[in-house]
Amino acid sequence: MKHFNTNNLRRILYLLGGIFFCVIAYQDEVWWLAIAGFYFIAMSVFRFGCASGNCGYTPGRGKQ
Repeated sequence: MKHFNTNNLRRILYLLGGIFFCVIAYQDEVWWLAIAGFYFIAMSVFRFGCASGNCGYTPGRGKQ
């Protein structure tokens, strides 16, 4: 698990959340919820989200 970081954890959570939304949408026949599920699945598989990898915040060095 040398290369495991928060990006991988985030992608796993997006995938699990997307699958959850799709399953609930199928069971309850609420098809608009499937769109949200497929969006989260696509975010995890194709690695888009957080403005193409700019999820971190780097504060400035102070007033200059």
